[in-house]
Amino acid sequence: MQIKIKGEIGWDVFANDIERQLRFADGDIELLVDTPGGGVYEGFSIYNALKNYTKGKIKVIVTLAASMGSYIMLAGKLPGNELLFEKNGVVMIHNPSGVAWGDYREIQSYGILLEKLANHFRNKYVEDTGLSYDEIKDMMDNTTYFVGKDELSTWGKVLENDENNDVVTDVDILTASAKERIQSLNAKMTKEFVKADLDKVAKMFAAPITASDTLQRTKNNCITNQQQEERMDLNELKAKYPEIYAQVKNEGYNEGLKAGCDAEHKRVEDHLRFFDIAKDEATSAIKEGKTFADMMSVYTHKQVCANTIQSMQTQSPAALNTDDPTKPGDEEPEDAAKKAEIETALQARGLMEVK
Repeated sequence: MQIKIKGEIGWDVFANDIERQLRFADGDIELLVDTPGGGVYEGFSIYNALKNYTKGKIKVIVTLAASMGSYIMLAGKLPGNELLFEKNGVVMIHNPSGVAWGDYREIQSYGILLEKLANHFRNKYVEDTGLSYDEIKDMMDNTTYFVGKDELSTWGKVLENDENNDVVTDVDILTASAKERIQSLNAKMTKEFVKADLDKVAKMFAAPITASDTLQRTKNNCITNQQQEERMDLNELKAKYPEIYAQVKNEGYNEGLKAGCDAEHKRVEDHLRFFDIAKDEATSAIKEGKTFADMMSVYTHKQVCANTIQSMQTQSPAALNTDDPTKPGDEEPEDAAKKAEIETALQARGLMEVK
């Protein structure tokens, strides 16, 4: 029995159709694969259906297996099965991609899901090719096409029968043709389709995005960045370029020391500007290494209080002359009430100590 996976997965090819054909099949199957890829969820379902087929062997013959198609074709690598390629066959692998929208949490969740998917594909390719994880990762990161007998042998055998002698085997032509079909597929994969597809895949993985996933991803990114920054350490620089090393070390030290001293002088000066109104706070900030920004709110409050007190002292009437016999010894009730009101207001704002 012959089954064809021809066209775009999720548009021309559906898991339900493949499952139905396998259900009624009996004996060995010849599976023809000619697809630029498509939906990840449909692709996984198709691969699983082929994996679970037990009524005979499956011979997979590939013309084009790009993206998700390259995963499906690996059913031919299962025990007892066979993976073959036409002389003009093409395989393409890359990182799975998708479109998501929402707040930072949803975008981050889809990013982690895509990373998990990419790692799943890498491990599968490593298992079935014998290439190293780093080699596969580099190939997927850069989108790699396998064309011609030598490259296709990475995955399986290339058919050599006489009937294929007249087929086009030019690498550039085959690669361009494959890219054209892939680009056409990409134009069809709208946001709605991709989001729905990824939602199904997330459920299939049955592993919700957790805080540890996010932390691990951040850690991995930090490690990657650190590795990139450490491509040449100081010892390598010193060994290969001693003159540059000496220059960088001397200038870097001197300039760094000067910049550090200047910054410290500026920090202390900023605090000392408010020494008169906030002596204890400024002293503490200087000792503890706090920046001026750390103390800005404290200094602002102290400055406002100082300005208010100064303004009130300027506007207050002169003190009463108690020696003047013309002035009564007791305050008028109205003056006493105003004075009490002012004192209460000052106490409430912390500008007057309560005796």
